[in-house]
Amino acid sequence: MKLSRNEMTMGLAVMCLLKSAAGACSQPHSPSGFYGSLTQPYYPPNAVCNDYMIPVDIEYTNLAFNATRWGDDYGLNNFLDVLTTRAGVDNSPPVSPASPSTQTATVNIAATFCTPKNKNGKEKTVILATHGIGPARAHWNAPVQPDQYNFVQYAIGQGYSVFFYDRLGTGASDKVSGFDNSIFKAISVLQSISKLVRNGLYTGCVGKPNKIAVIGFSFGSYTTHGAIATDPSIADAVILTGIGFNMTGINVNGLLRSFVPRVASLQNSALYGDRDPGYLTWVDKYTQIWNYFKYPNYDPVIADYAEAAKQPYAITEFLSLLSGPTDASAFNGSVLAITGEYDYIFCDGYCPGLLEEPGRTYYRNAKYVPYIHPGASHQLFLHYNATGAFQVITNFLSDNGL
Repeated sequence: MKLSRNEMTMGLAVMCLLKSAAGACSQPHSPSGFYGSLTQPYYPPNAVCNDYMIPVDIEYTNLAFNATRWGDDYGLNNFLDVLTTRAGVDNSPPVSPASPSTQTATVNIAATFCTPKNKNGKEKTVILATHGIGPARAHWNAPVQPDQYNFVQYAIGQGYSVFFYDRLGTGASDKVSGFDNSIFKAISVLQSISKLVRNGLYTGCVGKPNKIAVIGFSFGSYTTHGAIATDPSIADAVILTGIGFNMTGINVNGLLRSFVPRVASLQNSALYGDRDPGYLTWVDKYTQIWNYFKYPNYDPVIADYAEAAKQPYAITEFLSLLSGPTDASAFNGSVLAITGEYDYIFCDGYCPGLLEEPGRTYYRNAKYVPYIHPGASHQLFLHYNATGAFQVITNFLSDNGL
C-alpha cells in the first residue's frame, strides 16, 4: 500500500501525539521533530527495542577551520565561491591539522538496540550501523512503508540484532560546533561504541555478542572504513553502503555546488536552531533528489519523507570526508561494498567499473566483495528495490558465518 504525502504526514503526526502523551516526543507539532528525539517514530513489530543515551569517550585528530566563520548565507556563499574556484588558484586549505594534534572528549550519543522477539541463534550477531550526511539514525529504521524500506525490520526478520545511533551533531546526540565536527571525531565515536557493544553493554538480553558487523552509509561508510583501518579488532565483518573510493567518480566541486548548501538554522530555526552556522543543509527536496535518488526508480512520497527527516551536516564533516585513513590491510575478515548503479555522489552518476579499485587494494588481506545495486542512486535504501539490497547484505553475513 502506498501513502499520499498528506496521509504520511498525518500518520506521523498522530504517532507523535501519542508519544507526546507519554512524555516521549519533544516536538509533536512536526514529524521532523521525531528525529531530534531519543525515541524513534517507529519500532519494528518483530523486535524488542530499547533507546539509550550513552556517554562515549573519544580521542581524535584535531583539525583547525582556517577560513572566516560565517554567520549567514551571504558569508557561506562567499566561502563556497572561493572554495570551488578552478584548480591552480592559490587558496589556503580551509581545514588543516591543529595543535595539539589530538584531543579527548566525552560526548552523549543517542542510540537504539533492537533484537528479534523470535530468536534463532543469529541474534548474537549484532549489526552496528552508522548513518551518513542527511539522515539521522532512522535512516536504518524508516517509519514509512517499513515492509519495503526499513532495514532494521528486515534484518530482525533474518534473526540479526541491530544497534544504530545518531552520529555526533545529529538527532538527539550532543551538538558540537559545525566548524569542528570532523570525520576523525566520527571514527572515534564508532570505535568506542563498538567496544561497548562488544562487551555486552546496551545490548539488552543479548549480552555479549558472538560477532559484530559494522555497516555504514555514505559519510558513515567512510567513518566505518576509517574505524576499521585504524582498529580492525572492532568488527568481524564490514558493510559499506553508498560508498566509492575511486577518485574518478568523486567530483568534489560539483558536489559542493549540487548540494546547494544553506545555513541550517536559518532554513528552519525551530528544528535546527541548536546548531551553529557551521551546520548546513540543502535548500529543498529537489536538491536531495538530485544527489540521492534516480528517476523514475523511487516513490515521490518516499523522497518527501527523506526531506522531512533530514538532519544538518557540519561543514568540517564535508571537508574532512576524504581525509581519513585508507589502508585497511590489517583487517582480514569479510567486506561488502555496495552502492547504487547510478550513485551520483561517489560515482559521478554511474558506478560500473569504479567499485573494484582501490577498495580491493585497501582491503587486500580481506575477502572484498563489491556489488552494484541496479537502478538505484546514492540512497539505495529508499528506492523501489531496497529489499533487494537488504537481501544482499544479510546473505553476505550468512555466507560468511555471521
